[in-house]
Amino acid sequence: MLFKSEEQKQLEALIDDLVRSHLRGAARNSPEGRAEICQEMAQLANELLDAGKERAVRGARRYQSPLYFGLPPHAQRETDRMVAEALS
Repeated sequence: MLFKSEEQKQLEALIDDLVRSHLRGAARNSPEGRAEICQEMAQLANELLDAGKERAVRGARRYQSPLYFGLPPHAQRETDRMVAEALS
């Protein structure tokens, strides 16, 4: 996609934060920290859906963080699950 809305960029930044939270030394490297990120993501997604901005949420669902493939398989699965739940 050539053009991304600010809202989609915000959701993608939260996805990047979630991926980074699996890295050693990350600020939110805990289950509670990841849950907090997902809560923020879900709140933003719900606000966008209520405002009729489904396109931003759909774009964020397709987003793949550049750091994602550096995670171990269990962290990739957890990230996928958490993003799917937050953006549903």
